[in-house]
Amino acid sequence: METAEKKVIDLVSVGHSAKRENRKFPTWHFSMMNDQLRNQAILESISNLDLRGKTVFEIGTGAGLIAMYFARHGTKHVYTCEVDAQLYEIAVRNIRQNKLEDKITVVHASSSEYIKSQPKSFKPDIIFTETLDCGVLGEGYASIAKDIASIAHKNTIILPESIEQFGFLINSSEIAELNSIANHKEFDLTCINTFSTRSYFPIRYQMYASATMSPVKKLRTYNYREHLDERSTFTMTVYRSGKCHGIVTYFHAKFGHSVVTNDVRDSGHWHQAFHPFPQPIEVTTGESYTMVMQNDGSIIPLGN
Repeated sequence: METAEKKVIDLVSVGHSAKRENRKFPTWHFSMMNDQLRNQAILESISNLDLRGKTVFEIGTGAGLIAMYFARHGTKHVYTCEVDAQLYEIAVRNIRQNKLEDKITVVHASSSEYIKSQPKSFKPDIIFTETLDCGVLGEGYASIAKDIASIAHKNTIILPESIEQFGFLINSSEIAELNSIANHKEFDLTCINTFSTRSYFPIRYQMYASATMSPVKKLRTYNYREHLDERSTFTMTVYRSGKCHGIVTYFHAKFGHSVVTNDVRDSGHWHQAFHPFPQPIEVTTGESYTMVMQNDGSIIPLGN
């Protein structure tokens, strides 16, 4: 009869025998690939396409999951590029392990580098990218949009077809204190505030005490076929008076009829984005306030 001690020794031996490699890519790649809401939305959008005879260009291979979705659903060939050397190697291994290397070409390059290496006739039928962070812009949206525009023709299917960004004003000392020091009992520590984030940073909105101060409003729409203005202006009407620290935003990325989102009402792997004002502002119920969002994601209130 096998003893409990022997079982423990066997388990430890198995654990030690498993090869571990030093990871250089961000940990969110694990939670992203485990995000069933996100995966299902993308898979549904791909399965609804007629992929027969179609070529796909993917920007941002990651570990190769999306490229393999396309390959399994009948595409002629997938060309996909990844700038991170370690993820590139992982994607190659995953694709080979799943016996799809004849349908997928993985390139260790940025989209700009890859496009420059191709003839002018390179016009894929479908372009896919999910190079978005919680506030849309932080993974190089502007440069990737230029790359897509340079190779897309009028019939090219671009996924996502558009990204809508929504936001609402909040009062939250807890969230504000993630990014600045106000007072300390004994010492003045405020010089660290010169290093505060000016654009936006990721938060799990539901984790913090806060009070909403305005309805949710669509702030901006991103479309890879259209030039992104340097800044956009919008107004927000307040329904609760008090100190306003900034704006929480989330996006809806439209992949056909499916949506990938970091909506505050969902529980996927995504964080939301918090855009702190340079200084908190006092707002009054019923008043409307004009804001400017710049292309680094920073939002500046102009007044009412």
